[in-house]
Amino acid sequence: MARIGLMLVPMSLAEKLEVRFRGMATRLSSVYPGLRYDLTNAGIAVEPDTYAFASCLSAIIWGIMGLLFAIVVVKVRGVSGPLMVLAPLFGLLITWLLFFVMHLYYPRLLANSVAAKIDRGLLFATRDMLIQTSSGIPIFQVLANVSDGDYGQVSAEMKKAVNEVRSGTPLSAALENMALRSQSKYLKKTVWQLITAMRSGSNLTNALKGIIKLLVDAQMRSVKAYNAELNFVVLIYLLVAAVLPTVGTTVLVIFSVFGVLGVTPEIYTMLVLGGMTMQCMIIGYVFMRRPRLYE
Repeated sequence: MARIGLMLVPMSLAEKLEVRFRGMATRLSSVYPGLRYDLTNAGIAVEPDTYAFASCLSAIIWGIMGLLFAIVVVKVRGVSGPLMVLAPLFGLLITWLLFFVMHLYYPRLLANSVAAKIDRGLLFATRDMLIQTSSGIPIFQVLANVSDGDYGQVSAEMKKAVNEVRSGTPLSAALENMALRSQSKYLKKTVWQLITAMRSGSNLTNALKGIIKLLVDAQMRSVKAYNAELNFVVLIYLLVAAVLPTVGTTVLVIFSVFGVLGVTPEIYTMLVLGGMTMQCMIIGYVFMRRPRLYE
């Protein structure tokens, strides 16, 4: 089972407690109807009710931490009156809600990560399949060879389909199941084209050539879109890194002449730290948006 980030309650404990709170667990899972689908795609072998109940318990623990932090802040600041009670309760509610929603959404993030891994290895796997089918190897043996190959998540998905076929499932049905459980739209298109070619009796080699062209075009479009976006991001980075600190310092110097706002060490330090923070955020954004085609 995939590791669930920031989840403080083990699933084994949640399964035991969920039996006593079955109705509550069902209501919690109904908050996000797509939870079962996301859990299956993320490889988390847990029932939606159990996962939602564990998410609620984990969020409560995080909420208690938020409550304690708010109490410490209130004590340090010397807050009095109704705010002394409302601030900790508000911290508890906001922290619980934040982590509960994050836990429910986390399987979708894992499923999207699996889909990205599939997309990165799919082009190489389909090229291998094209070479094998061109050599006259049957399609099932081609899928078995790909499942034993080093194509990352693509090999793992192929291995599931191959195991289904070996257990008695028809090949077309196993491929359909792979397309239905996958989050990768390109794997879905690849599998459906293979199924169509198999059922219509057409040449699989031509179908694989069309799939490879589709994948190459998709990668080229992603690179071009990233290049166009990068031009704008570089402009913003230059604005933050060079223009704003220079203009900001100049404005502060001018204001200091009129006695409005002097250039103190604190203000200058805040200006420098603010510029560094924004630069790090822009660099992180560029890194996250970078097309990962061959990793």
